[in-house]
Amino acid sequence: MLQGISFDYSGTTVLITGGTSGIGLGCALEYRDAGADVIVTGRKASAGDYASDLGGLSYRQLDVNDRAALYALADSLPRLDILVNNAGGMQGNEWEADAFDQSIAVNLSSVFHLSSACKDLLAASAFPGGASVIGIASMTSYFGFEWTPGYGPSKAGLVQLMKTLGMSWGKLGIRANAVAAGLTRSNLTAPVLDGMPEMIDETLLRQGLKRTGEPQDIAAAVLFLTSPAASWITGQTLPVDGGFSTGMT
Repeated sequence: MLQGISFDYSGTTVLITGGTSGIGLGCALEYRDAGADVIVTGRKASAGDYASDLGGLSYRQLDVNDRAALYALADSLPRLDILVNNAGGMQGNEWEADAFDQSIAVNLSSVFHLSSACKDLLAASAFPGGASVIGIASMTSYFGFEWTPGYGPSKAGLVQLMKTLGMSWGKLGIRANAVAAGLTRSNLTAPVLDGMPEMIDETLLRQGLKRTGEPQDIAAAVLFLTSPAASWITGQTLPVDGGFSTGMT
């Protein structure tokens, strides 16, 4: 639970893709604790197949590469106030053509298709401050990294997509924003955090805040951006990175 912060999401419905671990689970638990009805998606058959405790969360199996499944998920929902597009990650050796294409599909195309599928549900929301679409971006949205030729551009595209949705759907009462996560513990970053101390040292050198992130750090920003406190914020990307994007080595 977030310390010293209080949100009230009673009566809202929140959908979080990839919400079974890492940042997605961190967001799901905070929305749950704030009173929301939370639906999380994952690739496994059932919630019981995960090591994480998904108590109090509704689970839906979903392959975000399956466009028809994205639309079917949206069609199955009676209502929706907040969509958090969190599912994603590197897709193997992205210098290979198939892995590159898959990374674009997972990290960017799926966000467009699911957001579009949920548009009418979100437009019908009566949540104070408006319904929200959230994208989870990355420092690779801004900086080039040799090992992410697919993931990085897809996350940069996600930033632009949130700008476009924010401008296009504002008249429907839908806001669209992103959080660009710094080096935060997740399944994607665990190999770095647990096995590459030299990379952590290089990262912290340019940060003002000398620690790596936890899922709750990103969740706090997500819950703020979807709250009535952010009712005049749309099309923006908030870096939550300990100051990495503003520092120099």
